[in-house]
Amino acid sequence: MLFIIKLLVIINIIMNIISFQQPVDYYKEQIKINNRNQQVHTLVIDMDNRQLSIVNALSFGKIYGFEETSKMVKKNKAIAGVNGMFYSTYGHHIGLLVSNKQLITKAYSKTPIFAILDDNTPYIGDVNTEVSILASNNIIKVAVMNDEAPEETWVLYKSIYGNTTRITRKSINYIIEDNNVINKIVSEEPVDIPENGYVISRVTNEPDKYNILDIGDNVNIEIKYIPDIGVIKEAFQSGGWLVKNGHNIAKNNEVFIGNTNIPNPRTIIGITYDNKVIIKVIDGRQLGYSYGISGKEAGDIMIEEKCKEAIYLDGGASSTMVFEGKVVNSPSNKIERKVAHSILIK
Repeated sequence: MLFIIKLLVIINIIMNIISFQQPVDYYKEQIKINNRNQQVHTLVIDMDNRQLSIVNALSFGKIYGFEETSKMVKKNKAIAGVNGMFYSTYGHHIGLLVSNKQLITKAYSKTPIFAILDDNTPYIGDVNTEVSILASNNIIKVAVMNDEAPEETWVLYKSIYGNTTRITRKSINYIIEDNNVINKIVSEEPVDIPENGYVISRVTNEPDKYNILDIGDNVNIEIKYIPDIGVIKEAFQSGGWLVKNGHNIAKNNEVFIGNTNIPNPRTIIGITYDNKVIIKVIDGRQLGYSYGISGKEAGDIMIEEKCKEAIYLDGGASSTMVFEGKVVNSPSNKIERKVAHSILIK
């Protein structure tokens, strides 16, 4: 009897192993487009698996700076990852970033976003953000979050931006902790950002004009996503549309990319009709091995994958895919480029 029980346990274990389906699939294929070789690397993520998550990663966990996607994957113990958003010269991502339900930077209205909602539903679409500081007698409209301060504009800084506001022009600054104004500083030097609070700054030659909050005032941050798509867990800005409502709408030019008709390495992401997220890296600039593709070709590839929506991520030499601890594609510079932001699957 004991032997039979042990045998049944072993059979059950074997059947579980056989029936187990990997929640994240990776595969590589060589295809031809216009008689040119293309090496295509694909991740398929089943979003019906609630134990899976797609999350953002910044270089060294802070705004500004550069780090390899493979290192971000390793540090975050992720299954896989790809390079993510476009970024500035100094490694500041461009556009909307939401991490762990916290808005880090506001949306850029000229390109769509990718989001993961609270129920693990993926979303691609056009979303804008409005941020206001609500006080008893004032409403301060925040134009910029955690980025360089333009003249005569309210900017909100949290500690993820760094230790200080980095502003070296005359500005008025309100320091807020526990929803209360604890200090007011007019300065031409950077102001410290509290670890558990934030700073509202305005670069101005007339600081007295904006003497609108007092120490001790109670304030709150109000954040609106337009349209309201639900509770956003994670989100990031894209480089532009490829597929919308199942149709290829790739433009000849995009604001971050420029001319999209030039064949280049590409990193692209889309959502299928059956709730899967498809991420592809197409190698390029390697004659005979992989030529690279245009935007319209990228859109066609995602339609073949049954994507209802798809968008660009950063591409070129940044295009990198990591799976199970290894860089699986062939970056065009032959070595992995350091980037400001990556997208991880955990």
